[in-house]
Amino acid sequence: MDRTSNKRNLIVVALAALAACATAQDVDKAKNSWQGATYEDVLRTWGAPARSTQTNDGRYWYTWETVSVAQPSSSVGFSIGGVRLGGSGATGVGVGTSVPVGSPPAPESCQRTLIFENGRVVDQAWQGPPSMCVDFKRP
Repeated sequence: MDRTSNKRNLIVVALAALAACATAQDVDKAKNSWQGATYEDVLRTWGAPARSTQTNDGRYWYTWETVSVAQPSSSVGFSIGGVRLGGSGATGVGVGTSVPVGSPPAPESCQRTLIFENGRVVDQAWQGPPSMCVDFKRP
């Protein structure tokens, strides 16, 4: 491969990585897609809410929460290697294992509270990292 092809490939990979990053604007688009939706629409897509309440003004507040927890894992590896120095050589075979060290990353969550009046979404509050919340756009 020549240098031009390498640079072009690097640019394509960098642009793809940037495109994969969710922004607050992307979350706003997802959030706005639910404005005016019925409770049945949301229930059909997200399932039952984690909690709910009704305020004195007659509005219903429903909260959905999705939590993502990274699972620590161990691994096993196998390798074969060889060395040749001068006229003699050596070959080795090895098996290794790894064990997670340290604390696992904190769980991420996307909490979505939708407020319903007359059966339709009239207001919302979303909390969580854009990378997680952006996936909750209305289908």
